[in-house]
Amino acid sequence: MVKIQHCKQCGRKIFFDGICVACQTENERERILAMPKEELAAAVQSICREIMETGDLEEHWGLFKNLLGYRDIDTTELAKAAFQKGLFYPSELYKDAPDDITAKMLEMVMEDGTDPMLAGKLLLCLAVHGGEDVFQAFLELERHPRKWREKLYANPSVHATYGGWSYDKDGNYLETNFKECYPMVKGTLEEKKKSPVKIGVKTGETCPSCGCALVNLMEIDGSDPRLSFLGISGTAKAKCCPDCLIYSDSTFCRYEVNGESRYFPGEGCSMAEDGPEDQWVEELASNCYVLGKDPVPPRYAADWEGGSSVGGFGF
Repeated sequence: MVKIQHCKQCGRKIFFDGICVACQTENERERILAMPKEELAAAVQSICREIMETGDLEEHWGLFKNLLGYRDIDTTELAKAAFQKGLFYPSELYKDAPDDITAKMLEMVMEDGTDPMLAGKLLLCLAVHGGEDVFQAFLELERHPRKWREKLYANPSVHATYGGWSYDKDGNYLETNFKECYPMVKGTLEEKKKSPVKIGVKTGETCPSCGCALVNLMEIDGSDPRLSFLGISGTAKAKCCPDCLIYSDSTFCRYEVNGESRYFPGEGCSMAEDGPEDQWVEELASNCYVLGKDPVPPRYAADWEGGSSVGGFGF
């Protein structure tokens, strides 16, 4: 039987000796945020060196993701190295790719004979880079698909969302991500009461399907100046059953900006058995995360283990 232990930093229950994943992630984030410019530049060079020597990004994969997420590093030199070695993953390497490299990738993706797998990677790289030339090229590829499109599962408009944008059937540009991003940071329960964003709030209601306590997974007060980009002219509450949420793909919540919300169980909810104990709901409700005071880079919380944010990229 696996012995229950406790994280040596925060005390939460874990099943190994050491520090939990959440604390490991937090420690690494603090290290990256405190990194001076000289060390930051050296870290970028180490990533470039790996790409040039191996043609891949494995050893420094995590470092790259963290530098991108927490410091929004310029990827110009990384894009040069990656393109030279024919490396097109991860696509974020090309966020700040020079114009000449972007032009070459556009030429490649416009050719009928481009390998389908390579074409898919190129679309993602170009999507992350963005820009008018990329937008127009995607429209062309959407309307006049190249031969490689037959082997892909999605249109260029779907690939574009990896860069935070897309377009409608008429070719109108759409932003699919908020450029603004505010993190959820640890506070106190008293601070949580005043925070415009709250995670895990008990509602006093129970699920009509399984009897589990209903909770508001998130409450957002759009009147806070930091959240003006959301366009919410009131308070929105996303209510759910934490038990049925696991079993159903069609659970819904209807909310209004006056703070009212209604939960609609989906198909499959009645299958839920042995729902979470009350202590699980209490643990969710007792978290003390609050909205951060200052904005952060858009990919700050794109690593799912690295926390949560309002705005920015979700992956």
